[in-house]
Amino acid sequence: MARPEIEKDIFISYAHLDNETLTEEQKGWVTTFHHALEKRLGQLLAHLPNIWRDEKLQGNDYFGEEIVDQFQKLRVLVSILSPRYVESDWCRKELRTFYEVTQKFQGVRLGNKSRIFKVIKTPVPHERHPPESKDLLGYEFYEVDDTGRFHEFQLEKQSPYYYKYLTKFEDVAQDLCRLIKDFEAGKASEKIEADTPPDGSQGKTIYLAKTTSDLSAERDNIRRDLELRGYRVLPDQELLPDGHFRQTVQDYLSRCELAVHLIGSKYGLIPEDEERSVGQLQDELSRKAGLPRLVWMPVDLKSADARQQQFISLLQSEAAGQQSTELLTTMLEDFKTHLVDTLAKLAAPPQEANANDKGPPRVYLICEEADSEVVRSIDDYLYDQGFEILPTLFEGTETQLREMHKENLRTCNAALIYYNHGTELWVNAKLNDLRKAAGFGRSEPMVAKAVYVSGERNPSKERFRSRELDVIRQFESFSEGDLSAFVAQLKNRQGG
Repeated sequence: MARPEIEKDIFISYAHLDNETLTEEQKGWVTTFHHALEKRLGQLLAHLPNIWRDEKLQGNDYFGEEIVDQFQKLRVLVSILSPRYVESDWCRKELRTFYEVTQKFQGVRLGNKSRIFKVIKTPVPHERHPPESKDLLGYEFYEVDDTGRFHEFQLEKQSPYYYKYLTKFEDVAQDLCRLIKDFEAGKASEKIEADTPPDGSQGKTIYLAKTTSDLSAERDNIRRDLELRGYRVLPDQELLPDGHFRQTVQDYLSRCELAVHLIGSKYGLIPEDEERSVGQLQDELSRKAGLPRLVWMPVDLKSADARQQQFISLLQSEAAGQQSTELLTTMLEDFKTHLVDTLAKLAAPPQEANANDKGPPRVYLICEEADSEVVRSIDDYLYDQGFEILPTLFEGTETQLREMHKENLRTCNAALIYYNHGTELWVNAKLNDLRKAAGFGRSEPMVAKAVYVSGERNPSKERFRSRELDVIRQFESFSEGDLSAFVAQLKNRQGG
């Protein structure tokens, strides 16, 4: 069937009751949305879009061939979902007709994007969403507080939800802009399969786990940034907490190269036939899938929900021992920087570890900041033995310091952990980092590894032992003989 020429960009389908105002001074919600969308898309596209909506009060009007003809020449339908919308025969017919018409020509999806945009103005139970948009991710212009009350976002500066409206609105505008540009670039000349990888992303697909409501804005922020960079983000359809939840998540994970989890203070919904929350189940399933994983928590995260606090503690204790998992507690922008760096490394060809590079052996000297002065004598001694010292750095963002820590673990020939002011948890975290070193790009084991236990005695230090590396216990002042075996291992391996 011949494809009709596209003449209109967007049709806004809405219930007229949702555009009514409570006072004469107000503008209707849909009218405000329409005018703002026209202006913002004009800025993004560099030309005014052709946006159309039916402003007549529908009732006895005949839904005839004219509107069907218009839908054939239309790029996108924006459905403003509300309780009135799902009750309106006219609104549901608009949506159904557009769906059927597009199925005959280019298809409802262009690439991995639907040509139906679901803007949810007022909450509607998911089971009542029209079937044509039921599986689509919606743009929610409201939030639900701890009491269960919802609050709609308004484009009015006096509204406490003004800035949340702008953030959500920008998501809609930018996603529409990308879809319209794809049409303008001729990418709609034929049906495109949903699994076509985005340009510029080397086919990389990221699983961005569904979050609780307290982190929905942060998830949207990350999703938007990843998609702008050309990555595909899954789930790209509504993830329902029903009896199929586990299998659906597993199917999504099987198509991804990286899993990203954002952990907030709320425990969240528990899917049918499950005992753990949506967030905890996704964490469990991505671990079993064996994917590289980034887990982020806000700084000083605590939860009043005992179940979530237990989950947070479990993540903190288990992540250190999982080579494929990185747990970061940072500002969101620092985490986004780390995420982009991680994706770049996944796309880069594997690098060989530098353990056999020519030059002096490199010793990574790991310590707490409180011990940076006292370890100078060890630093000087090892340097005098002909070794290059890779010191622990303390200045920079948390992301920068972690990246340098990983780089030192990748390139050093030996590692020496100085255990004085550090806690038992700290030293165990460093030991786990040594175990993960292969995941940072090493292809050969380190020549020597040791923990130097020093400072004030305590039961933890007295009992510390390991089969994986040497333990040097010296509670008095440093002496050169303390490191004789460590130095000998390095020199023997180097032929010195």
